[in-house]
Amino acid sequence: MTTTPSKRSYLRVIGRATLSGLRVLIILVVLFFVSLEVVVSSASYPNELFGHEQHDSTRIYDSDGKLLREVASQDGLRAHWTPLENLSPWLKQATIAVEDKRYRSHEGVDWTGVVRAALSNVRHGRIVSGASTLTMQLARLIRPHERSFMGKMVETVDALRIERSLSKDEILEQYLNRAPYGAGSVGAEAASQRYFGKSTTLLSLAEAALLAGLPASPSNLNPLKYPERAKKRQLRVLRDMAEGGFIDRNAFERATTQTLTYRTTHSTLKAMHFTDWVLQNGAQGKTRTSLDRRLQDDVDHHVKDHLKQFQDRGVTHASVVVLENSTCAVLAMVGSGDYWDTQGGAVNGALALRQPGSTLKPFTYALAFEQGASPGTIVADTPVHYTGAQGGLYSPRNYEDRFAGPVMMGDALGMSLNVPAIRVARMVGIPNLLSTLNQAGFRSLQREASHYGLGLTLGNGEVTLLELAQSYAMFARGGLSCVAHHHPNHHPGHAEPTTRVFSPAVVELTDRILKDERLRIEAFGPNNALILNRPVAVKTGTSSDWRDNWAIGYTDTYTIAVWMGDTKGRPMQSLSGVSGAGPLFRRVLDSLPPETPVWNKSEPNQPTVKAQVVTAPLCALSGKHPGPSCGHVRHTPMRPESIRSLETCDWHTTVRVDTRNELLAGPTCDEKHVREKVVTSLPPAYTQWQAATRHAAPPTEYSPHCPKSTGSMSRPSVTFPRNDERFALDPGLSAESQRIQLSADVTSSVKEVTWFVDGQEVGKARWPYALTWQLSPGPHTVEVAVSGKRSKGVSFLVL
Repeated sequence: MTTTPSKRSYLRVIGRATLSGLRVLIILVVLFFVSLEVVVSSASYPNELFGHEQHDSTRIYDSDGKLLREVASQDGLRAHWTPLENLSPWLKQATIAVEDKRYRSHEGVDWTGVVRAALSNVRHGRIVSGASTLTMQLARLIRPHERSFMGKMVETVDALRIERSLSKDEILEQYLNRAPYGAGSVGAEAASQRYFGKSTTLLSLAEAALLAGLPASPSNLNPLKYPERAKKRQLRVLRDMAEGGFIDRNAFERATTQTLTYRTTHSTLKAMHFTDWVLQNGAQGKTRTSLDRRLQDDVDHHVKDHLKQFQDRGVTHASVVVLENSTCAVLAMVGSGDYWDTQGGAVNGALALRQPGSTLKPFTYALAFEQGASPGTIVADTPVHYTGAQGGLYSPRNYEDRFAGPVMMGDALGMSLNVPAIRVARMVGIPNLLSTLNQAGFRSLQREASHYGLGLTLGNGEVTLLELAQSYAMFARGGLSCVAHHHPNHHPGHAEPTTRVFSPAVVELTDRILKDERLRIEAFGPNNALILNRPVAVKTGTSSDWRDNWAIGYTDTYTIAVWMGDTKGRPMQSLSGVSGAGPLFRRVLDSLPPETPVWNKSEPNQPTVKAQVVTAPLCALSGKHPGPSCGHVRHTPMRPESIRSLETCDWHTTVRVDTRNELLAGPTCDEKHVREKVVTSLPPAYTQWQAATRHAAPPTEYSPHCPKSTGSMSRPSVTFPRNDERFALDPGLSAESQRIQLSADVTSSVKEVTWFVDGQEVGKARWPYALTWQLSPGPHTVEVAVSGKRSKGVSFLVL
């Protein structure tokens, strides 16, 4: 076919037009790139935009680095910045394969991809590809913009500037930590923990491929909601990896057939009460704690199992705290039987304020030892009356409503007797005791000493289980204070100054008492739960009306604190600390890791030096050096200076009695009717107790066959009430039930005494010379008379 001249002319015109258009296009392209370079070079990318601290969520880990709980940041997202070298290699490769195959070769914009995307968009008549590189996506993540032509140009400029500011690895790190992965997770590490419960370094190829595909559409590909969509996307990623040479055919086939197991929301939350406490203490970002996950799980199991046994006795929850003594770090904290229980389960029993019962007694006795007393010092366990902190008459009673008479302080503490504890508290002074308790770690006792009164030693104030744990750990630390915390490998002195609460010698004395199983058997019987057959110091407590019961104790390495009760304060059914909290204490004790070598209780991390404490033989009744008539000797720990100040026992004496009537034999008795007899002559404070017990009193009268020769008789004295004492009548009680017992010190052996109130005789009394008198309002004076000798008057007031 020939071409006519007119056609050839037409084609030349078309050719010249096309060439001209191509030149124009080239010029425009050149101008575009020149302009782009000018714009990009005119300013650098703001480096401060690469920061990430404000976006991090709080992640709490156990001592082994396993995630316990993640808490969203202020913008409601879960994120945790992770250096590139700590991210999965599979994840890096999968992300590049599916998002930007030529990532390592372009400078922020893949122009080949741009051309291909443009042609594809023209062919389809709509936008099907944006040709965004990883750098461009990062630019959009850092500074979001409108999806328009101008927005795309801004994104392009930012991407080119980013490439000139960061290396390829730095850009990849920024992207993998900023990309959204769905379910509120930002960044690959947060997503890995959210979906699979592990770090990206532990991801399989199949798991890494799934994560790499999610940023394309985080909401629509969420594997927890749309597992089939996520799986389809994962296969696309794996194919891209295979085509790009990142994996071989065998790896591809293994990954496509692997079953993926996702983690539910509830399973990601561990040790909720503990992590709540960590958050309350200001934890931010990645927080590695001291929590021992295995021990925590064991304690949680023990609490749940133990509560099943007491459901019918009013117990709804229990709490446990375990501390490591050398660092004061919390190893386990279970706040209730079930955090998710709607009936108070979220209340952290370790931090709740409750009355601690007898668990404060060791601090009272330790303070007495610090002031010069010893475990062998005798204290009276006899009826006593005090004016209460809030007014009114206070008459403390023991748990079993019996009195032991004269009792060694060590025994009184070991058997948890209330009345001796009250007497010792009065001796050391309530302001001193309160100050010591504050130093030991009881920060919750913030009222004035007068508010608590003598009842402070019996636990009428409110403290927390955590405070009890750290305060008992103080004993395990040789008297050095302990502030409980959640930081691993932490020395108490790093955070707060360590305070010496008690001297090493005093701690040693207290420690021996709390470890004495003989005393526990005497107090609670031979089959009680606290017969532990190893050296463990332990103390129980039961608050008033059976509302709370406790068991607190320590070994050289660990301290355990246990509470049981009802979160709403309802009383339990006669459940004491030894029978309720005691068995749970024992189960936790058996779950503890092995003991570590004992550290120095005077200065941490030095070889142990025992405090100077010796064992001395004492008369078991008087607490003095045994005399020739003492029948029972006790070997008691004491400080040497305490032994040197002791007198020889004079409570056991030998008297001459008439064998015909067992009365005192005067000097005129025929020797054939006389024998010597060992008798117990207690101080006047114990005469009433002695009269009511098996302790036989010495005869007070002389035999009529051989009476005592006439001699002078000492003047008696009133021992109760005391001068200027006040008593308050209770309007809710009958008048007849409101009485006091008048008592006297009568040194000579007499048959009876006569009592006078306001000058009027009110009655006579034989040994032990006590008389009950009904209280009546007004001021009164009481006197006692013996054989015509009258005591000084004692004044008191009844309100």
